[in-house]
Amino acid sequence: MDRRTFLKYSATGLVGLSLPFGLPDAMAKKAKDGRYNIVILGDTHYDDADPERYHAGYTLPDNPKREEAHRKEFVRNGKMWSGRCQGLVKRAACLVDDDTRYIFQVGDLIQGDTVDAETHKRFLEDAMNLFKKDLAPELPFVSVVGNHDVRGNNDAVAAQAYVEYMSGRMSQELGMEITGNNYLFRQGPDAFIVIDFTKPDVPAIERMLSEAADARHTFVLVHSPVFPYDDAKYFWWFLLGGRKDPRPDDRRHVRRLLAERNAIVLCGHVHTTEFLDWYGDGGRITQMTMSSVWSYPSRGIYKEVAKGKDEYGTLLFAEKPKLRTPQNEALFAEYREGIRAYSMSDTAGSYKLTVDGNRVYVDFYAGDDVRRAKRFILR
Repeated sequence: MDRRTFLKYSATGLVGLSLPFGLPDAMAKKAKDGRYNIVILGDTHYDDADPERYHAGYTLPDNPKREEAHRKEFVRNGKMWSGRCQGLVKRAACLVDDDTRYIFQVGDLIQGDTVDAETHKRFLEDAMNLFKKDLAPELPFVSVVGNHDVRGNNDAVAAQAYVEYMSGRMSQELGMEITGNNYLFRQGPDAFIVIDFTKPDVPAIERMLSEAADARHTFVLVHSPVFPYDDAKYFWWFLLGGRKDPRPDDRRHVRRLLAERNAIVLCGHVHTTEFLDWYGDGGRITQMTMSSVWSYPSRGIYKEVAKGKDEYGTLLFAEKPKLRTPQNEALFAEYREGIRAYSMSDTAGSYKLTVDGNRVYVDFYAGDDVRRAKRFILR
């Protein structure tokens, strides 16, 4: 059902009826067959063109260079959300149809960088309400925690404000009690596990994967990738990785648990459209990385910058040869051998995940283009 059809049926009171005459035959058949889809936005970094709306009073006196970098992001975000990104969201809204069950956003919902808890909660509320209104007011809107979502003058204050607001909001959206940033919900035979990558809780991850043991498909929603990212500046910033305090034992343990469940990871963080299908640890992990940060006009055109396992983990060494250390090479080699499919693009856009029995795939739409740029087969 496209948006116009939905409005027609909602106006007559037919949407939501369980009786067979409440929906057209084709729609009823699809619902019976269990086919569904989810429209997804990657990182959004929602912001206002006027930095004083959310960033008034923001300052980092002990780290002026970091503050300067953040203020440049305010300008970038303001330009995006005054223009290009509005078109991107309108394009995403057109992907909603009768099979759509949720809207997902994979973290960094907002830019963050606020002065106090009240402003931070207002920032989150404005973003949630905007996206829900523009995309699909009738559907649950699920957003996972990203590093920008818990950033402020005092990161601890911002993090507490996030969990206080989002626990209630996600409880409302999903119709279940949620008390933190790690939780599990189900869609028919499939399980969706939400993980807080900013403070990885290994026992919580173990527990949720155990609870999902009977699922047909296990989807993991997490802001960061679970594989090292091929970028000279941020290659270490992945789930249970780290530049100063990596947790290799926990990383390999969680990787094995995900592989045993043949997990499908839906993530963002690195502002790329990236597909990675990996076999190892007795199973399979398929990762789809998504971005809706349309920072430059050129990022609305799909173009791959790396493809195939031999090109995985090569861009950072080409950019900064001094990073070609035995330790860094070993990190990427640990994953490279198990890769069956890999591609990376710096393109931003919107995504439609379709689950049709054992088939799972993602259609990607670059920028605000009405044409599909790429279909990624996840299962």
